[in-house]
Amino acid sequence: MNISKENISLEKENLQLRNELEAVKKKLAQYQYAAAGANEGLWDRNLITGEVFISPPWITMLGYQSEENLEKFELWENLMHPDDKSKSIKALNDFIEGNREEYNIQFRLKHKAGHYIWVQSTAKLTLDQEDKPVRVSGSHRDITDKKRSEEIIKSSEEKYKHFFQNSLIGIMRVRKSDLEVVEINQKGLNILALPEKKRHMKMTDPFKDQVDITRFLGQLTDKESIEEFEAKFERWDESETWVSISALEIESDDIAYYDIIFRDISEFKENLDELQRLNFELDNFVYHASHDIRSPLRSLMGLIDILKTESRPGEIRKIIDMITGSINRLDKFVVDLLAMSRDNRMQEPDAVPINFMVEVNNSITNFHHVYTTKNLEIRTKIIQWYPFHSDLTKIRIILNNLISNSIKYRKNLDTDFSFINIYIETSEKEAEITIEDNGEGIPKDKLQKIFDMFYRASENSEGSGLGMYIVKNVIKKLNAKIDVQSKEGEGTKFIINVPNSYKIEDYK
Repeated sequence: MNISKENISLEKENLQLRNELEAVKKKLAQYQYAAAGANEGLWDRNLITGEVFISPPWITMLGYQSEENLEKFELWENLMHPDDKSKSIKALNDFIEGNREEYNIQFRLKHKAGHYIWVQSTAKLTLDQEDKPVRVSGSHRDITDKKRSEEIIKSSEEKYKHFFQNSLIGIMRVRKSDLEVVEINQKGLNILALPEKKRHMKMTDPFKDQVDITRFLGQLTDKESIEEFEAKFERWDESETWVSISALEIESDDIAYYDIIFRDISEFKENLDELQRLNFELDNFVYHASHDIRSPLRSLMGLIDILKTESRPGEIRKIIDMITGSINRLDKFVVDLLAMSRDNRMQEPDAVPINFMVEVNNSITNFHHVYTTKNLEIRTKIIQWYPFHSDLTKIRIILNNLISNSIKYRKNLDTDFSFINIYIETSEKEAEITIEDNGEGIPKDKLQKIFDMFYRASENSEGSGLGMYIVKNVIKKLNAKIDVQSKEGEGTKFIINVPNSYKIEDYK
């Protein structure tokens, strides 16, 4: 049997084709096995024939069974979330047409159960010999859990940012290596009176005293944390404030930081100082009150004992006068105590119109018959062209105490000429009250003490030592100011500025 060379050649070609076909089938089987076992859904689209291949994971990713026929599925475009559809289709078309260098996008596809899953999609183009696209192949990867985690992280970051920026305490993060403030919240800026543009600063910059810096850093280095460290800060506007600082050393991205919280405690410190002052005054009050009450009582007891054995009418009258004087001093002391107690307990009344001419005349009249007024001239000048409203009781306390002191503490009541000048002028803002005399005056070393409880600046004083203390408290409650100028042997001048509560718009 003769076999031609052509037949032998043809047989070889057929064998080669069969081998190549087997190799292709083997590769296809390997590809199908690989696609079925992959975690990503693979897809391929023939741009010439329109034929589409989808791997089993692509199908099961959306909740369908892998053996379900492809004809049962809608096109991927119709499975897209409405908000993602147009931009995703455009991105793929731009990639195929060469208007986009790569295709790597995220979108949502509808699951068989009705909800949507997030998909990360990538693709690659196959070009023919003329560099025209003939097929596009890619993968889908379910990133729903990743997106959910990203949303949780984003939400946490937003909550932290909201807490950081809107916290009622100052918060800052400080780099440990150079103590540079890398972040500070709005409350911290407010506490430091720091403008937004001046954020760059060292943590140690606001400290008022170097000693506090050394102590703070020393404790922080030893313990890696510190709580409620109190220090005085100098604010950006050059005012001062007390702060309480807590700090903790942390590490972030291999960099050491101090996380610091601080709060303004100036009001607390002021209240503490006020409490300590009140405690001191209470102790002082108990001591002096008991002494000032007991002293006239002992005098009364002694005078009564003398009176029991005295028979001479003239001496009896003298003793009775002395008893009367002791009783009057005791009564005056009790009256001052009641006035002080009443002022401390009294609620703030409404401001009422004040007629200074009437009040000054009443005050002068009250004391004119009590003390000798020989060689005394009282001059008054009151300019009240603008209405003035305030607390009438407190204004009377100021006028009565200062005018009575000027009458009492004259130099030589019998021979020296004495004067008291009372000048008052009102304005829209305030009333300025000036009371000046040429009396005994106050020694320089005693001038700062005249407002202390039970303090008597004059050796001739028979008062309780509470008058000027009460005036000081009244001045404070009125948000007023008082200035004292005095020279021993020449006289004293008080200047009081009381805010005007009158508002013209309230009376229109």
